[in-house]
Amino acid sequence: MVNYHAQSLKNQIYTIIKKRLLDQKYQDGHLLSERTLADELRVSRTPVREALLRLQKEGWVRYIPQKGIIVKSLDAKNLTNIFQIRTALEVLSVQLACSHITSEQLEILRLSVEQQRKLAEYDSPKYQEFIFSDTEFHNTIIEASGNSLLRYVVEELRDNIKRTGINSLYSRTSRVAEAANEHAAIAAALERHSAEEAEIAMRHHLHICYTSAYSYIVRPKIKESDSLHG
Repeated sequence: MVNYHAQSLKNQIYTIIKKRLLDQKYQDGHLLSERTLADELRVSRTPVREALLRLQKEGWVRYIPQKGIIVKSLDAKNLTNIFQIRTALEVLSVQLACSHITSEQLEILRLSVEQQRKLAEYDSPKYQEFIFSDTEFHNTIIEASGNSLLRYVVEELRDNIKRTGINSLYSRTSRVAEAANEHAAIAAALERHSAEEAEIAMRHHLHICYTSAYSYIVRPKIKESDSLHG
């Protein structure tokens, strides 16, 4: 049984549903039922409705009259917008990190890459574990930048970054191994304290992330409207 405490019920329900969206338990076009979610989470429909309304405002789901709430697809325009901002912020962070990164932080990056390469060896890549390690890798670089405001701005984008990252990984099974190698190149440039090399490596990595995610979201698939008709 789910134990709700500490924060308000509606916030907890919101957090649970959003995590499922990020983990792609509910994929694009999936029809969400207030009643089913309420029964599953053992709460009334009110906090579920409030959570879904909040997610609708944030662009995660959309309401279709007389049909229900469906998971909204990440479109190409939003993907481009997210990566434009992410690239600007993460290139800045890796440039700054070249002057401030510690030996302890470099070791965290090295261990992250090592873990990612092990995850890539599985026949069926462990995407969620990779995303966790990927987030740790990029967060360590941002921490090493020494710019607390930069950390705050990136954190505001974290959920969107995670969503695009998942789309990138799902584009092809080899993407996990590729990303690990790209991370290794970034870490090597940071170890040499070469801002120019680090920028090139980061731009290369994010460009491939973008093109991979783009190919995934524009792939032929069942339209959202089709999922509502059975």
